[in-house]
Amino acid sequence: MRRILVGGLFFLICAFFAVFLSESGYPAESISIISPKEPHFAGQAIVFHIQTREFFSPQKATVFYRTIGISIYRKLPMKKETPVDFRAFLKGQKAIPPGIEYFFVVQDGKGRVFTFPELDPKKHPFSLRIELDRHPPKVLKASPPEGATLKEHRPSIEISYADEETKVEPRSVHLLLDKTDVTQLAKVTEKQVLYTPPSDLSDGPHTITITMSDIYGNRMKPRTWTFSIPKSKRFQKASASINWDGELRHKLADKDTNQQPDWNINSSATLDTLAEWDNMKTSFNANVWYVEEEGPGAQGDTFNLNNFLYQLQRGKQQLALGDVTVQGTELVSQSISRRGGRVSLEFLNTRAELFALRSNSITGFNHGLGFSDPDQRLVGGSVEKEILSNKRLTLKTTYLEGRNKSPDNYNSSTLEAGTEGNIFSVSLSSRVLGEKLALEGEYSTSRFDTDLSDGFGKDSDKAWLLKISGREAGYNWDTGYKYLGPDFHSIASPTGSYDREELSAGGGIRLPSSFLSLRLVHNKDNVDEDPLMPVIRNSTGTLSYNLNITGWPSIFFINTYGRQDSTKEPATFTPIENETNSSSAGFSIAKERWNLTPTYTFTLFNDKGSTNNDSKTHVLSLAGGVRPIKNLSISPSFSYTNLYTKLNGVTTETYQGTLGGVMRFLDNMVNLNATISYLETKADDGSSHTSTLSNIAQLNWDVEKYLLKKCKQTLSLRGQYSRTRNHITGDTQNDYSVYGVISFGIPIKLY
Repeated sequence: MRRILVGGLFFLICAFFAVFLSESGYPAESISIISPKEPHFAGQAIVFHIQTREFFSPQKATVFYRTIGISIYRKLPMKKETPVDFRAFLKGQKAIPPGIEYFFVVQDGKGRVFTFPELDPKKHPFSLRIELDRHPPKVLKASPPEGATLKEHRPSIEISYADEETKVEPRSVHLLLDKTDVTQLAKVTEKQVLYTPPSDLSDGPHTITITMSDIYGNRMKPRTWTFSIPKSKRFQKASASINWDGELRHKLADKDTNQQPDWNINSSATLDTLAEWDNMKTSFNANVWYVEEEGPGAQGDTFNLNNFLYQLQRGKQQLALGDVTVQGTELVSQSISRRGGRVSLEFLNTRAELFALRSNSITGFNHGLGFSDPDQRLVGGSVEKEILSNKRLTLKTTYLEGRNKSPDNYNSSTLEAGTEGNIFSVSLSSRVLGEKLALEGEYSTSRFDTDLSDGFGKDSDKAWLLKISGREAGYNWDTGYKYLGPDFHSIASPTGSYDREELSAGGGIRLPSSFLSLRLVHNKDNVDEDPLMPVIRNSTGTLSYNLNITGWPSIFFINTYGRQDSTKEPATFTPIENETNSSSAGFSIAKERWNLTPTYTFTLFNDKGSTNNDSKTHVLSLAGGVRPIKNLSISPSFSYTNLYTKLNGVTTETYQGTLGGVMRFLDNMVNLNATISYLETKADDGSSHTSTLSNIAQLNWDVEKYLLKKCKQTLSLRGQYSRTRNHITGDTQNDYSVYGVISFGIPIKLY
């Protein structure tokens, strides 16, 4: 029997080699797009990442992007992170269906400029399809976990969660302890909820229940679990463990022009320690990683400290050193995550916090705690007082000052100017009527120098906001106003928005099987109407509806209307006036062995400006999955896009299909993962017609049964093949590579 199994595995490996070694091709492009990649969902930030190859000292890069259906490209400078890597980030609120179009411009050390795509990138840019979120959030980790037996009588409840496609709506999170809603006493964010009971819990069993939904109203079913506190004497607890994982990858075959390393070793280790006695608690956590590569591409080895955190807690008093997070305010910064130290004190319903932080984000061993350099330091503090208990009325003051002479982040260079400034904020929040009526206000002043090298010094300005919201079992609503002065900046986030005022309102109605929501946002840039800049107004309205009836398909609909116009333009500025109307609808059905989700989106762009660049976009997508047998799962998807641009009268059609599958053998010890994708874009005037075929597959053999049973060990054979063809010129480019991979994960319990 063993000979038959070994022979069968040898046959699979030979077939695998045959698929990926059967094509020959031509040299690769000199610019490679690492990201963005599909699928991408509305609300997710977009990371533009390219690598330049065979350039003479590339100096700078820029990405130009626009929403599909809009004629004007926006410019986004890219940060040079390594000699060949450039990266830029686009905020999530700009990632809206049906997607964006983009192209890159790179300048080398000789002043030569290259575009990607090479030929007429404005008319033939790359595109990224953006889809809607259709699935509810999931709980990732909960502490205490199901069935836990605890020794402390005031346990910290920490629940982390995420939405695979967009993000969780913090206002939808409800936390219940022993059937009592404690949400108002908890700290709730998009990623987690934190709660510590104000007094000791009784001995015996206790229940935790959490509910939430994402920003599109997809609700998670209530999650409930129990833990217990036994009647026993409290005693000291200590533990320490290391989780070590890594991967060794060797290139077995490739195309001659492939520049990926022949050898790659990457490994990381995470240390977790904890000790408790009486009401004291201390912990130390750290993560280090090691990477080594050998030709023909990037070479060398790197050993680095990713992050570390030491915490000492006695009751409600806490000291934290390392990579800490400071909770701020909306105008200062919702949170500040840096290398440094933080001291938190709590007494008489008053919480005080002092901190000293590195002003730029860093990793590694070189900087210690990070705040020893006065040119790269942030210092500040906050005092939060509950004037009325149970958060019925809370006052918080925050002060922060610092200097960021070299804004390089994560040990990579940047072209940003050095900054210096301070900011003071007073915020007031009220929950007098609980969730039925919540008020929040904040006033802030700042003094800020946007460029330490220009000699102009600091400018002073102010900002303020007011929010009112309410929530009951069947509805929620909110409205707010925000003003950011022209010279207002926060030293905690110097590149954030400013010179803007914004008015927003929204709400939702929740019925037993459906949810209807409406959100309106209007903002104005250039609030003081500087004559050297235009006044630009943006208005957006979004209406969404979800219907979920047990046993029936889930139905969803969303309509977004946006209007943009400018006034008081300088003589050199072309006036802006346009409207965008986008509607999406579809349904989702899931059965035991299959699921299906069709979606249709129509976007109409009406350009009333001088360019008159109207467009219509139709997007039809179909995604699904099927599991015909226990050990086989197949995930097909297809999309069709039809874009008509009035300016040139051209209709561009895009077809994209993907087929993925996972097959498991030999009692799940061996599995084969494979994905085939095809993309074709064609203009009806014959100006462009390209297609790309991509294949990637990996054969995995989990060998822990024969080696270390408590550790993860996997032997893999990985391969990829791609072919890109220009049907106009007849040019074809091919690339392939095959790797042997050894991966492992070893948990080490120290004590």
